[in-house]
Amino acid sequence: MNDLQVTAQQLEGYGPYVPEMRRVAMFSVANDFEAHGYPMPPQTDTLLAQNWCHLITRKIGASYIGHIPYCTDSVGAIALNWSPNYIPFDAFYAKLKEFVKWHLERMSFKPSKVAIIIGHGGNRELPEHEKGLSAFLGVPVQCLQAGASEALIYPEFEALETVYEIVAAGGEHAYILEYSLIADFGHLDFSKLETLNDVAARDPLEALRRWPAIAGLGGFIEFGGPEYDPLRQIEGLWIALEDFKKRRKIIVDAELGRRATDLIVDYFCERIQES
Repeated sequence: MNDLQVTAQQLEGYGPYVPEMRRVAMFSVANDFEAHGYPMPPQTDTLLAQNWCHLITRKIGASYIGHIPYCTDSVGAIALNWSPNYIPFDAFYAKLKEFVKWHLERMSFKPSKVAIIIGHGGNRELPEHEKGLSAFLGVPVQCLQAGASEALIYPEFEALETVYEIVAAGGEHAYILEYSLIADFGHLDFSKLETLNDVAARDPLEALRRWPAIAGLGGFIEFGGPEYDPLRQIEGLWIALEDFKKRRKIIVDAELGRRATDLIVDYFCERIQES
């Protein structure tokens, strides 16, 4: 009966994935409680990051270990007005390090590296700390933001150039692309979107007053005092706001979201597979 055994070496060769990818410890970090407008769940960014991680696992076999439940924002404490769980970067970074360390110490295998998938634009400073994280954890660390290695091709979509312009100018918040990504994943409330767009069709400024986080945090930019100037310095937010005021609605297209998701996940996989 001793021959009825599967060795570790044999098991490494099973299945469709490169064995080394299983030893990549993947975490998500985003924002678990942030305003994106009436139709969008508070955990929008987290749902995106978690979905991306599951798709990465499906594609290359990396091990999704868990979600890091903290968030910060590069614009500072004004973020508390739309993100009640905001903490300053230093506190966020300290908590993140300990969270990841705790999990790595309890894993059944020693990871070859750690990949942190970032789903919240406010965490954009994290990639600058890869070296420090690697030294602290004793394993190489990648902190990866969403990107794409090739263009999104969807000529039928009426607002594609606007999406490109917003992303190129620093990203968006709670506008066409993000709403479409969430719609593709099945987390958008279309009845509440209809309510929002009905208000916007009558008066886009009223929609911005009622839901100030939409269209690039547009209500804060449009009506807020000088404390919101850090938002006004992000061109992509301005573009989203001005486009919304002209369109008087948020366009949502799940097919746009699906195509963008495919590109984003491919990009993450390419980066994780780098030697």
